[in-house]
Amino acid sequence: MARLRLPRRRLLGWLLVAALTSLALAGLTVSPLTARLDSILYDRLQRASGRPVDPSILIVGVDERSLRELGAWPWSRARHAAMIDRLTQAGAKAIVYDVLFSQPAPNPADDAALATAIARSGKVYLPQFLEPSGQADAPPVRIGATPRLARGAAGVGLVHVRFDPDGVVRRMAPFEADGPDLVPDLMTVVHRATKPPGAADATRGAANTLLIPFAGPPDRYRQIAFSSVLAGEAPAELIAGRTVFVGLTAPGLGPAFPTPVTPDAASMTGVHLQASVLDGLRHGQMIRPASLAARLAFGLGLLWLLLAGLLALPPRANLLLLGGLSALALGASAALFGAAHLWLSPVAAILGLVGVSLVWSWSRLGRVSDFLGHALDRLRPAHSPHAVEAEAGFGGDRVARQALSLGAAITRIDDLRRFSADALFSLPDATLVADADRRVIAANAAARALLDAAPSSLKGAPLEGSTLAEALNALAPLGRGFAPTWPAEVETGRPLDLHLADGRAFQVQTVFRRDEAGDSAGWILRLADITPLTAAMRQREQALQLLTHDMRSPQTSILALLATTPDLPAELAERLGACARRTLALADGFVQLARAEVTQTVLEPLDVCDVATEAVDELWPQCRQRRIEIRQEGCDAPLMVLGDRDVLARALVNLIGNAVKYSPEGSRIIVRAAVAPEAERSFVELAVADQGPGLTAEEAALAFRPFQRFERPGAEAAGGAGLGLAFVQAAAARHGGAVTCVSPPGAGATFILRLPEAVG
Repeated sequence: MARLRLPRRRLLGWLLVAALTSLALAGLTVSPLTARLDSILYDRLQRASGRPVDPSILIVGVDERSLRELGAWPWSRARHAAMIDRLTQAGAKAIVYDVLFSQPAPNPADDAALATAIARSGKVYLPQFLEPSGQADAPPVRIGATPRLARGAAGVGLVHVRFDPDGVVRRMAPFEADGPDLVPDLMTVVHRATKPPGAADATRGAANTLLIPFAGPPDRYRQIAFSSVLAGEAPAELIAGRTVFVGLTAPGLGPAFPTPVTPDAASMTGVHLQASVLDGLRHGQMIRPASLAARLAFGLGLLWLLLAGLLALPPRANLLLLGGLSALALGASAALFGAAHLWLSPVAAILGLVGVSLVWSWSRLGRVSDFLGHALDRLRPAHSPHAVEAEAGFGGDRVARQALSLGAAITRIDDLRRFSADALFSLPDATLVADADRRVIAANAAARALLDAAPSSLKGAPLEGSTLAEALNALAPLGRGFAPTWPAEVETGRPLDLHLADGRAFQVQTVFRRDEAGDSAGWILRLADITPLTAAMRQREQALQLLTHDMRSPQTSILALLATTPDLPAELAERLGACARRTLALADGFVQLARAEVTQTVLEPLDVCDVATEAVDELWPQCRQRRIEIRQEGCDAPLMVLGDRDVLARALVNLIGNAVKYSPEGSRIIVRAAVAPEAERSFVELAVADQGPGLTAEEAALAFRPFQRFERPGAEAAGGAGLGLAFVQAAAARHGGAVTCVSPPGAGATFILRLPEAVG
């Protein structure tokens, strides 16, 4: 479970970041916060997307030359009537007169002449304007040509300039609201009246506004002076079949508007602006703003692509992905702008991509910093001068300092790894290291040499990657095979002997390792060559067999012959019997000592008072014969130890038997039991005190050596092989205890057997 926590937390963090950034991007797309950046990008695309102007558009401008030749503005309406007549006679397709005749002329004849010219032409389109009403909360007032003039016009339409928040004109509305009514734009009217049948009409779409596709600066449209046309200087071919715009072009005479292609706002007059709008409508170049749904889908699609990369790709690849998606957003926006005449701003999407990258990077950096700090706390040794010097000597940020400290810690770990590897490979015993799946990941030279010479040699498979069971089965042990799931965790530390066909023997011992979380970390297996030890044990067993059978049998036969041969002299028979009995005692003592030192003890809870009583009962006949009293003390309650009953009983018989052997007739032997508590654990002490001659300090120090005997007056003191106390010491050591001797000279001897008390 511990291995699944990190990916799950990372996924939850990713989902949280994805949800929050998606909401933020949606809010950014809906809000006007990116309007300025959108406009800057749009203007650059507009200036870069140059296209040819419509050659059928001609501008007749009221320019400086016309003002010099015809006088100051405004001019009489008769002069405008003359202009309309000349354009009509020259074959103009449509005449867009960008001059407002909202008031009657001082001379009614001029109005009559102009109205007659407009009606006679049938191709004149007149503008209307919206002006503020001058009252608060009142809608603007629509102002147009006088009814007399408007009746003869081919059409009238609203000329309303829309400014973006930055004061630049970029769009037009095919229809404007005038109260409850929708009033068509003048260029909508002209376009619908002059377009070919069946041609596309952008004014009939669902968009409330359309972006104007400026072909370039105003001077790209063909232009002729108003005075030149009146003077007849313009050839008919220049006018015939064209849509003619008549309006103010002289600097300062009329309003001028800033546009994407005229950032100085000095040259895009109203008549040029209207010509650009009609040019875009006629050639299907009007740019439609993308819908909100399209902008959201575009931005969120790119965002989720980046989020998927953040979850699956490394940091450098994510940086490339961020650059690629940003370039894709710019390229797709430019392609849609140029090919599909659709304005889909990538600014919000790019800002969202950059924002989510920063948020994700900062969050990951914070987690990395926390992880580094936690790792350093685990890796940094207490009071490490190297780590302190590394952190103090670097002036970077916190993560950089942590990285430097981690590098120093990794160097120390690498040194430790090399030291461990050197230690592993220098071990004399064959050693294998396996992972949690029991597959070998490391082996020292002794293990490789052993397995390379194995009968099956892993069937050609490499040692690394093989299981521990396969490695041991390759040795072809006699009468033993290992399952793929060997070893089990419960078998850790339990030695196992393997015998090979060539006579070699190995002891196998496994150690199960866990990591800090308690999960399996793998195994360590050691193969110790115990061939010499096995041979020695075999020889020892043969020696014990010799002692227990081959030496005892002749001595027993000698004693039997002495008992059945009454003709032998008594002194000779006694001496032969004593030698035979001594030889039997020596063999028995040596066998008991050897088994106490080597034989595996079987520990069980037992009461040492009961064992002492059994030993006393066994020696009771000897004590009665010599009138020796044995008294037991301190056994009012059980005193429990973990021990081998037979071994402890033999040890107590030896101790009490020595006391009986060296005690004078009519004396007393005390067998005292007590608990001796110590700091870490308590011990049970059995003290056997006699009233014999005792031992000197030098003799007490040598008493537990094998074959050590001390001659004392009396027949009983002369017997024995000197192995009884050596057996007691071996038995005490096998039980985790000890035996000591306290003997003031001439005051008897006290032998104390200490055994660990059984807890619980």
